[in-house]
Amino acid sequence: MENANGLSPTILSVLDIAVSNCASDIHFKTNQVPAIRINGEIIRLQFPPMTAEEIRAFADQACPFGDEADPLAARDFSWVYRDARFRCNVYTDSAGPCVSMRYIYIRTTDFAALGIPEILKKLAARKSGLILVTGPTGSGKTTTLTCLIDYINSIYPLHIITLEDPIEYVHASRKCIVSQREIGITVKNYEDGIVEALREDPDIIFIGEMRGRDSIRGALRAAETGHLVLSTLHTKGVSNTITRIVDIFPAEEQNHVRMQLSLSLLGVVSQQLIPRQDRTGMVLATEVMVNTIPIQNLIRQQKIHMISSTLDLSKNDGMHSMRQSLEDLLLNDVISREMHDSYQIS
Repeated sequence: MENANGLSPTILSVLDIAVSNCASDIHFKTNQVPAIRINGEIIRLQFPPMTAEEIRAFADQACPFGDEADPLAARDFSWVYRDARFRCNVYTDSAGPCVSMRYIYIRTTDFAALGIPEILKKLAARKSGLILVTGPTGSGKTTTLTCLIDYINSIYPLHIITLEDPIEYVHASRKCIVSQREIGITVKNYEDGIVEALREDPDIIFIGEMRGRDSIRGALRAAETGHLVLSTLHTKGVSNTITRIVDIFPAEEQNHVRMQLSLSLLGVVSQQLIPRQDRTGMVLATEVMVNTIPIQNLIRQQKIHMISSTLDLSKNDGMHSMRQSLEDLLLNDVISREMHDSYQIS
């Protein structure tokens, strides 16, 4: 039985439970009970197993723009339930249709309260260059960049263009004009979006994810031509981020890409969310690199392996390693020894 909104009582109840408990994720899977993730752990809820019809009806209502030519194709979209916003992915596994939902919310945009490095505010004052926030899925990259955009929007009279897949947080124009474009809806892809954005008088371009060679090339070009570019990569650690960007290009282009990075990269923040020892939530651990002259030389000279040791010695420039961040959290009894060891970056 469904209510007037077309949502089954089970789905409505799970959504309410997830929102009230600040769950990070919701999982609906055919022939399984619904589950939510809280503080990094999956919790199976006390409901009957979900049917394929129930999940399919929800997916079709939440995202009616499925691929008729390929009904099994995964669908990414954002969806609002009451005042709660979710990033959703509909897919099919061996049992039938499934939905994975990320609950998008920010209780505060205060950098200190969230543990976001303050150096990002200083980098955001620059007129051009590339700022990267990296980390695995679920590490809070979107939250960090949303807070940075909110900060910029509150003090600078600029034009911000965002390219997102899908749009997650909605930014009202304040000091800035904020133009949010969604991949597959208002722009074809990231590559086209970057080219089009350069014709639209931007000061800042936010690229939701640098997914491949063309989007990375476009981001570097935008940063070189007098724009501040913000973006993300699914990499762990600063050194791995630099290596990933360079290695995605053919060998004959890599020296040129290193030169581009050394000149246009402003900084990299790599982050992880770690369960607190007292089980009251998650805490942010970060690694920060600012592209100083010594760092520029290491990038150009292919000495990426030396960046980590440079971070340890560059605290006065706003840098620190993930090892230092984890050590501080351990010494202050925020995380356990087990978590400290588990989240080290090799």
